[in-house]
Amino acid sequence: MKLVWSNLARQELDDLRRHSTDTWGTSVARSYLEDIRTAAKTVASHPERARFLRDRFRILRVRSHYLIVHVDSEEQRLTVARILHTAMDIERHLPIV
Repeated sequence: MKLVWSNLARQELDDLRRHSTDTWGTSVARSYLEDIRTAAKTVASHPERARFLRDRFRILRVRSHYLIVHVDSEEQRLTVARILHTAMDIERHLPIV
């Protein structure tokens, strides 16, 4: 499947990079973001690795964050819709489709 990042997920990734760099340093931030990108690529190749959430959304935990992905089988596209911290209320932040 083609991997796409929503504008919101890109912003969240950038915010996460900035926060991680400020808090733990560049090396840790790079490693954390690489884990998120690797997980997104993996789930694009194997959507079944993310658990079902609702509708065409799936969820995958990556360290202290969740990737919320939208699977469009017809278009063969997986969109990273959100990157949410595990402490957040997932349902409240889910995209409406």
